[in-house]
Amino acid sequence: MKTLNLLITLPCALMLQSAIGQTADHLKLSDETPSVGQKISFTYNPAGTPLDGKQDIKATIYFLDNKRNSAVDADLKKDGANLAGEFVVPADTKSLFFKINSGEAIDDNVEKGYVYLVYGTNDKPVAGAYAMKAYTIGSGMGAYFSKLKTDAPAAIDLYKKEFELYPQSELDYGLNYVGLIAASKDAASQQLVKDKIAAWTKSGKEKEMMMASNMYARLRKQSSADSLNAIIVAKFPNGEAAQNAAGMAINKEKDAAKKEELYRAYLAKYPEKNEKATIQDNFRVQIASAYLNAGNIAKYNEWAAQLKNKSQLAIALNSVAWNWAEKGERLDEAAVLSKQSLDILDEQLKSGADGMFMTARQINENNRATYRNNADTYAFIMYKLGKFPEALKYQSEVYNGMTYQDAEINEHYAMILNASGQYAKTKEVAEKSIVAGKSSEGLKAQLATAYAKVKGSDAGFAEYIAGLDKQKTALARANLVKDMINTPAPAFALKDFDGKEVSLASLKGKVVVVDFWATWCGPCIASFPGMQLAVNKYKDNPNVKFLFVDTFESGDNYVPGVKKFIADKKYNFQVLLDDKAADGRQGKVAGLFKVEFIPTKFIIDKNGNTRFKYTGYSGSAEAVLDEVVNMVEMAADPEAVANVPKASESK
Repeated sequence: MKTLNLLITLPCALMLQSAIGQTADHLKLSDETPSVGQKISFTYNPAGTPLDGKQDIKATIYFLDNKRNSAVDADLKKDGANLAGEFVVPADTKSLFFKINSGEAIDDNVEKGYVYLVYGTNDKPVAGAYAMKAYTIGSGMGAYFSKLKTDAPAAIDLYKKEFELYPQSELDYGLNYVGLIAASKDAASQQLVKDKIAAWTKSGKEKEMMMASNMYARLRKQSSADSLNAIIVAKFPNGEAAQNAAGMAINKEKDAAKKEELYRAYLAKYPEKNEKATIQDNFRVQIASAYLNAGNIAKYNEWAAQLKNKSQLAIALNSVAWNWAEKGERLDEAAVLSKQSLDILDEQLKSGADGMFMTARQINENNRATYRNNADTYAFIMYKLGKFPEALKYQSEVYNGMTYQDAEINEHYAMILNASGQYAKTKEVAEKSIVAGKSSEGLKAQLATAYAKVKGSDAGFAEYIAGLDKQKTALARANLVKDMINTPAPAFALKDFDGKEVSLASLKGKVVVVDFWATWCGPCIASFPGMQLAVNKYKDNPNVKFLFVDTFESGDNYVPGVKKFIADKKYNFQVLLDDKAADGRQGKVAGLFKVEFIPTKFIIDKNGNTRFKYTGYSGSAEAVLDEVVNMVEMAADPEAVANVPKASESK
């Protein structure tokens, strides 16, 4: 399936970061103790903040209720030196926090954030207020959205306040509280965790026993978790754990017919209710998708017709349609499925949708990003069917609606433009894509065709492409200059698959690329073909070394899976296995490098100083290769960086 670039996505790994606090210095609320249903007006003064002098300042308010966790964009208006806005606190909100930003710049209130408790009619915080504030500052969620600093001790104190004021809240928030305590390795904390697990286990109540089982799982004691869960299911055969186990069996089953059989048994035991409609729809989507992937359209249609909400089908429809189109199979059927996915997304846009931690604007933007991805598939199918006007209609809309360059979409557009005889437009699109570093071999092949048609021959094409590549390199390096750093890299020593220890100190005098990744991380895996190209490029250069640090894996027996993944993909990477950190999780060296998300690459120069940190996947193998080569070359010759023109000069 094609890579889908959504505007609002969580990263592969989110570490624990955040903090506590609010201030009246820059952000002022009409009521500092807001309550549910209340309209709150606020003013914000950016003077003296990271947003001082910035244009287009935005404010997003996140409402935490331990369920939907909704968000809203405030409509800001000038009020003298201030910006003013208002919002209504939704029902069930426990606490709320602000994200105030201008582009990538965020006012984090000196890492304390702008976080508020919601109060009840008795002038006390409502049940869950302290706990949801603790979640904001202790789960990494607040750090991700608003750059709040980690403050686990403060979060623990907030949980204690919550349970003191509302003892019954421990059933809802006790697991997060104990999870934070478990990260502390002192004897008292570890004993408290053991005592809590023991108390929950002995309670004889399903909810508490499930919390104990979940805590075992968090501590990577899976056998203990499985054993206790089996006891819970036996003790409460019609309870929540038994229902979860039956649902998990449906999730794990790959065969469509067997999945259907398991669901019918599930439905007989747990009849559908209104409040379970979402869960039931999830199972029906799985069954419909399984039949779709098996090519059984009749059974797919049968199950798709039962869905109350068809929005989840859009991705499955696109995936199957794309796979068939790539292979040149069942193109007429693929066209029908692809068009269905577009119709579903259009209907979803009209009716609106919910999304955790997402505003209506963000939900709509994600909907259109998905639509463009799927419309690219539909246009590709139309091209394969020889329906070039229809293909061009949709692909033009996709291209013109993009807010970023995408190598695959650009390649398809160039291909359809050439098929439509629009060679000059192909040349324009391809040139822009190549210089932006979002190209592919297929796109260059389309450009070669267009070049020959426009020029009347292919004479001079090699020099022409070389000139575009030179512009690409100049622009990329000009943009990279501002991201260069010069800090000592943390010392580390890890073992590879053969048990050989590799230390950073032993590689002094070389440029070292350290790539943190995990087998479960989609962007990591997507970036590896490009990383293999980079490894190949420098395989005969003794002054450049690549280290792929596997980290953040789950469980204790992950090494065989890591080895199998590398072997199956035939990557000739030197993989190092990260050690366990103080909290018992794999990630010691990742912690030293302060890795928050993966994949993250560090480019270390011959003196042992980190010169670049790059997070994420660039969208194509060629783009990954380009970024690595540019960073390696710049780290290898930092003196030459002074001669790199500014980005504006290289365009």
